Amino acid sequence: MPSLYLAATLLYSVKQAVWGVQVDPESAYTMNGLAAAAGYGSLKFDHPGTTTTLLVELVIRSWSLVARTEDVVAFGLQHYDAITWAARTCEALVLTGALLAGGLIVGRTTQSAVAAMLFQAGAFVHSDAFHYQTVLAPESLMAAIALFGMAIVIKAALDTHPPTAGLGVLSGAMFALGFSTKYLYLPQALFAVCLLRNRRALVAAMIAGTIGFIGFNLIFNPGTITRGFGWLVQIATHKGYYGEGEAGFIDFGTFWSNMGEITASASVVAGIYVAAAGTALAWCVRSRSWRDPVSLTLGAAALIYAAHLVATSKHFALHYMLAPWVQTGGVLVLVVVQLRRLAPALSAVALSLVASSLCVVMGGVTLVDARTAALRQSGLNAIGGRLSKAVVAAGPACANVSGMFVRAPENDMNHGWDMTLQLWGDRAMRERFSAAYASAFTAPLLDHNTYTHVLKNNFRPYSYAKLALDYPCIIVRSAVELDAENAIGLLALKPDHCEIEGIHVYSVGLACAKVQSSFLDAR
Repeated sequence: MPSLYLAATLLYSVKQAVWGVQVDPESAYTMNGLAAAAGYGSLKFDHPGTTTTLLVELVIRSWSLVARTEDVVAFGLQHYDAITWAARTCEALVLTGALLAGGLIVGRTTQSAVAAMLFQAGAFVHSDAFHYQTVLAPESLMAAIALFGMAIVIKAALDTHPPTAGLGVLSGAMFALGFSTKYLYLPQALFAVCLLRNRRALVAAMIAGTIGFIGFNLIFNPGTITRGFGWLVQIATHKGYYGEGEAGFIDFGTFWSNMGEITASASVVAGIYVAAAGTALAWCVRSRSWRDPVSLTLGAAALIYAAHLVATSKHFALHYMLAPWVQTGGVLVLVVVQLRRLAPALSAVALSLVASSLCVVMGGVTLVDARTAALRQSGLNAIGGRLSKAVVAAGPACANVSGMFVRAPENDMNHGWDMTLQLWGDRAMRERFSAAYASAFTAPLLDHNTYTHVLKNNFRPYSYAKLALDYPCIIVRSAVELDAENAIGLLALKPDHCEIEGIHVYSVGLACAKVQSSFLDAR
């Protein structure tokens, strides 16, 4: 199973150009890692993504040390895309390691290779989860941590001996890493109920988790402590995305429809968590005991799923369900064990066959859907790359301006800049990065940002009036049609306009049809 995952995710990654559809959020973490490697520390705290930034920083520091580079910023900008590819590969190896180690733990605890494989099937539970496990985003490392953490939970709940204090420390440390990776990991704290058979283990987990989270982030990302929780309060007290919109916790106009869509998108997963709650309740009613570790763990799993379901329905994005989704295989192992305890007459072979069939169906659907998405996104990226070449061919002397979501290979750094140095960097830092880019590349990096309404030249604010004086012609690519609000002064130059494969192209001093013709000739 780990080998299958590693092969599948690397093949999928090949189809995901780092400058293409997935530039958000990958570029933000590449740029943040570069800022950290340059000595500024992490500038991003809003997920918080501490482990992801640290991974990129380690990749850059190691590579620049081997290359003996003098300027780590210029080196990082020159190898920006390669750094993202390398970090993706590291994430894939980490998750593969978590699958292998977790599978061994579950297999030894249950004395069942089938149980180990059921646990590992969590990596293939949903195509959206599979996508975010592959790309450079906090969700990838969170998935690895959640999977390994689930293996520890299964060991603590099923082992014949009570959990040790050492196991508690390991459990707390994994929680600290998970919470440092994504704030959405917080509900996983409920899995501490699996340690209740040994109070020392529970206390050790609480101490290790608290000290580990605070210490790790104070060292590598202090903004997580000083500003991150304020950002969470802002989100929790407003109905819109990222703390925007009117005051309130939930917009019920979209909440229930979001919940229905989430449940329908992974109905088998929802069914397994319902079974977890049902079997836990059935055992408690039957035994009249609420202290059984398996039942408590299954109940905690159901509550964790419910917490993620509510949070994701409020701030809708399917991949926010990633943690409970990847743990589905582990929960299924506990459900099978609980069913055997409730009905000893049930055939163990039959239960294993049913559970295995569910995992095979989920995994097969995930891989088919992932392949379809990869081919579609690869096609979109190819269009963006072709258009970028067509712009240069049609107007080699023109100012080449591109924007977000046009899949321009030369432009992906700008999103990372906007999400890190633009928001939280000081003037000296910005000037250093701008100068480093100018020294590393001959062509200027011109970005039309329809969100901030700023035109940038090598990361510095600029204007179309100045650009018109610098170049005989201008070609601009935008993902949306420009108007008086988001044109940043371009419309005052009365540009020609055409649309090429869904991308809006504006040209000054050059017929837009020439770009269109160049694009068609490149086929």
